[in-house]
Amino acid sequence: MSINALIEDIKLVAEAGDTEDALDLSRQLIRKGNTKRAIDVRRTVVRGVLDRDALRKLAVTVAEDAAKHQRWVQTEWASLAREARTLNLPAQLTAAIGQVARTA
Repeated sequence: MSINALIEDIKLVAEAGDTEDALDLSRQLIRKGNTKRAIDVRRTVVRGVLDRDALRKLAVTVAEDAAKHQRWVQTEWASLAREARTLNLPAQLTAAIGQVARTA
């Protein structure tokens, strides 16, 4: 499940879903190996009551975490590209690393 799909699913449950929808989403995330987010979604159901505000906040948190990770990836690839230029690697390899750094 992509980050965008996860955020949309969380928002959908927060706006139009019920407790069972949240639990279903949590189970789906477990099956896909996204345990941390599954637990986060599960914790929005307390004593059979869905906390819609907590789910909305979770959607924002997931988006912020994804943006933070994207910035980290860009920084790391840019650093690798700079290092590759100083190591006298083959030009084709240096160009490939630079290309990835620009698109990351």
